[in-house]
Amino acid sequence: MAVVKSNLCPTCGGLLNIDLDKQIYVCPFCGVTFDYEYFREDNVKEVASRSIRRLEYGSAKDAYDFMLAKDPHDFEALRGLFICKNKWQSMSTMQRDCDVHVSADEPTLQNAIENCLPEHRPYFEKVREALEELRHYRDLINEAKDIDKRRSTEQQALGEIQNEHYHNSHRFTEFCSETWEEMDGKQREASITFMFVVPIMVLGFVVWSRVWWFFIFVLAIAALTIGGYHLFKFIESKRLLASMVPYKNKIKELNEQYEAKDDEVKKSHFRYKALVKDFMDMDPVPQNAKAK
Repeated sequence: MAVVKSNLCPTCGGLLNIDLDKQIYVCPFCGVTFDYEYFREDNVKEVASRSIRRLEYGSAKDAYDFMLAKDPHDFEALRGLFICKNKWQSMSTMQRDCDVHVSADEPTLQNAIENCLPEHRPYFEKVREALEELRHYRDLINEAKDIDKRRSTEQQALGEIQNEHYHNSHRFTEFCSETWEEMDGKQREASITFMFVVPIMVLGFVVWSRVWWFFIFVLAIAALTIGGYHLFKFIESKRLLASMVPYKNKIKELNEQYEAKDDEVKKSHFRYKALVKDFMDMDPVPQNAKAK
């Protein structure tokens, strides 16, 4: 049974049918039938090339299939099917790795490796090697992102402890500042008066009554209060500083891991670019079309 597919008529530009079994083109618009001898291989290649430039990948694929029906080892047809599968305009698309979304085990590439001539096999194998390296490169990028994510988590936790340590060191200052800001004008005046008047009154009472032990007692209470407060701050500061150590060590370790992984990423990307250059340089039939 004949296999019939659609293509473009090279005469009128309309859609025509390709019979792969009979190897003929039939145009329903022109009413013309082209056999393979008339529709020579060069013309088929031109149809395929023009179709790719127009982004008509279905028509280009039909033309390449038509070529392979005569010669299953045709390099341009095998390569063209791989290009059509990925909707590129040429193999130079692989020079921009961000535009490459195909795996190394793509069936059209495997078919090209298995059916091409021996002298063309290194080209397609180099393409597969480049795609394998690209997959490795992207895996390394994901690993680097994972390390960076874990590093950010550790940095966030360390930042919270450092913030707590800062507040512990400035607890009294912050308390006084917040209290002062919450007061209105009269309350502030009263506070200033209280801070000056009360000590003077206490001192006057001690001098008048000559009960020096009371003055010493007040000073002792004040000293104990201040000393206890600073001792608490000291102990809390030591605890917070000790709790930072594991996070700092982990961040240092993750920084080293990230730098090593980033170096691997750069080397892998360089290898990919070198492999692409290699197969582009060994291309037996270079393409002139601009990459999509």
